[in-house]
Amino acid sequence: REGTNYAYFPMPFDRAAKVELVSLRTGGAPLPIRGEIVLGNIPRRPYEGRFYAVWRRENPTTKGKPFTFVDTKGKGHLVGVSLQAQGLEAGNTFFFEGDDITTIDGVMRVHGTGSEDFFNGGWYDVPGRWDAAFSRPLSGSLAYQRYLGRTGAYRLLIPDAYPFGKSLVQTIEHGPEGNAHPTDYAGVAYLYADRNPMGGTAPTPASLRVKDPERIVFSAHWTMPIEAFSLSGSTLTRGDVKVGDRNVRALTLRATRPGDFDQCHVSLRADLPAAGRYKVYLDALKGPANGQVQLFQREIGIGKPVDLYAPTTTEANGIYLGEIDAVEGGNTLMFSVVGKNPASSLGLDLVNIVCVRT
Repeated sequence: REGTNYAYFPMPFDRAAKVELVSLRTGGAPLPIRGEIVLGNIPRRPYEGRFYAVWRRENPTTKGKPFTFVDTKGKGHLVGVSLQAQGLEAGNTFFFEGDDITTIDGVMRVHGTGSEDFFNGGWYDVPGRWDAAFSRPLSGSLAYQRYLGRTGAYRLLIPDAYPFGKSLVQTIEHGPEGNAHPTDYAGVAYLYADRNPMGGTAPTPASLRVKDPERIVFSAHWTMPIEAFSLSGSTLTRGDVKVGDRNVRALTLRATRPGDFDQCHVSLRADLPAAGRYKVYLDALKGPANGQVQLFQREIGIGKPVDLYAPTTTEANGIYLGEIDAVEGGNTLMFSVVGKNPASSLGLDLVNIVCVRT
């Protein structure tokens, strides 16, 4: 339920227990909080472990080595993990292709097929699947913001807890092969054990901070939201464009005839993490069908038109269009084809839109 947080893990204790909710805020009005704790009159049995939550952060993760949730000796069982991840490169989450690996009593018992599968989010980078935070009984997404290189997830191992008699090592890779994508990983392992697990630290306000990237990459060719395009006389598609001997995925705008009301254009939504002034760049394709593009914001032209005509189709990255004043959250960026080379038609092939805070 919205506004309600809960933890149903039994927490056995022998003599006394103390539950605290610690605020990391440094100011502001007091927050009204109501809590409920359910106690049982059954004492902790001799064979029952205590409940532990082990927090660890690696910023950045080590190239060639997986991220470790927990590495401990003793007896117990793992009942869940959560992971928050901030990539060092905006515009992709390739780090989330790494496998989970569970080593129990010195023997590898589980080798998963990818982080997204471990967290029950297969084919996560598809609209309507993992594109926002959601909570399900045993797994969920903490966030997914491809343009920031950020995501997070949790999984509760309730029906499939991992028991261990001597030792437990739970890791997860960062990247599809060789742990080759250094990333900021913060994870929590939830487990019952007969002793205090090793390797965890208590988080501090400073250790919990995550910095937004200065360079934000929106995938126009993939999932960047389209708000509008020409009211008539144009087509808009997403697909592969042949560039030399390979295919490049692009958002393709083509004018089929003069528009009845407006220029050939497409408007896209850029969700920016903070208000401020941003420089706007394009990763696009130059080619025989492409015209002169200009950035507009609230019907005001930003910068000068850029000619994307070329006799043959080539990639053109880092094309500067101008600076905008942005709000935190959604910003509409309109790209209009305002003219053309005599040899070209009115078209535009967009790959990425890059916003860099000044």
